[in-house]
Amino acid sequence: MNTITDKSSTDHKLDEDRETLRDSLDQIAVELGSAMRDAGLNFPLGLTVPETGDALVSILTPGEPSAADWKSAAAIVHEIVSKRLGGIKLRNRELQCAMANATMTVADVTAG
Repeated sequence: MNTITDKSSTDHKLDEDRETLRDSLDQIAVELGSAMRDAGLNFPLGLTVPETGDALVSILTPGEPSAADWKSAAAIVHEIVSKRLGGIKLRNRELQCAMANATMTVADVTAG
């Protein structure tokens, strides 16, 4: 899923917002992990901030959470990212993805 701003944002504003997110990505991940645990969401979630395009942040998981759990996790990401960027309105776009040259399960990315 990509989290993108309202189309009224300018390219310059997107670049500034992305830089803000990159600078605080580790803190966002810690806050996200805590909020997900509090919500009973126990799957790994990755965040990336793209260099170009409309997206501010993309999220992914190597796991297979239910649609309800994914929606809950995405809502948490929206809340954290929006707050970090001064409360801007966010929307999302679902994207298909696949992995090449890797066989990965949740056990591969969680602490043992």
